[in-house]
Amino acid sequence: MKNFAYINAPDIKSALNILDKEGGRTYLVAGGTNALVDIRAGKINERLLVNIRDIGDLAGIKCEGDKLIIGAATTLSEIAASLLVQEKAPALFMAANDFADPTTRASATIAGNIVNASPAADTAPPLLAHQAEVVIVSEKSGHRRVAINDFFLGFGKTVLEPNELITAIEIPVNPMSSFYKLGLRNAMAISVITAAVALQKDEQNVITECTIALGSVAPRPVRALNTEEALIGCEIDENIEGIIAEAIVKDISPIDDIRASAEYRLSVAPVIIKRAILQAAGQRREK
Repeated sequence: MKNFAYINAPDIKSALNILDKEGGRTYLVAGGTNALVDIRAGKINERLLVNIRDIGDLAGIKCEGDKLIIGAATTLSEIAASLLVQEKAPALFMAANDFADPTTRASATIAGNIVNASPAADTAPPLLAHQAEVVIVSEKSGHRRVAINDFFLGFGKTVLEPNELITAIEIPVNPMSSFYKLGLRNAMAISVITAAVALQKDEQNVITECTIALGSVAPRPVRALNTEEALIGCEIDENIEGIIAEAIVKDISPIDDIRASAEYRLSVAPVIIKRAILQAAGQRREK
């Protein structure tokens, strides 16, 4: 039998007070998309559901200097409609527009998507590619910032403690980024594999800086560090696929599941990374 209590937190201070007193018994709810799935699956019970959706300080999108700051409770539909995100972090904008269906996008939040720590979380690769930071706060310890690459510990696990709350995601601006998602049918399908790229290039169209992240290829969303290194100094053209294919096997460890085989994921990874690079460099535009 499922047994839950519910409380509304009107502000961050109230939410932190509840988290500090109740500890691991709490379950934060903003969009509620993860909560409903977990409740129906019997993954959570005897919990205090804490509503943080009405906390205005957790929502919104703004740019401060060279960083884009997105409130933790900002919905994916707000991100998908933001011209600021489209300009400053195109990979995240693309991922938000590819995320589920319009109804789900209107409820799901950016923090909720990463807190679930799914290897297939659509927003994780863009945040990794942009080298974002997660801003976390607790009543006793105050604020701390965690690099998104250190935030994910494994399948369903993050560094977030029971008494902590994500307040924002800070994303270094890079207009030269992109996202590519390969699903079974449409946006509602969990991704077979996703890739996000952020790069810099010189006047000769040669890559000078590059970050690549992938989803659904390991127990957590991952950076392709070996592939990034291999691409530095390479000219951006169709021929980079071979370089990617040679390096990517050192970066990912996909498995067989009901959506695709490990062999298939390894074979398509170089293709979608190349497409994402060409998109980021402005040489190809496709979903």
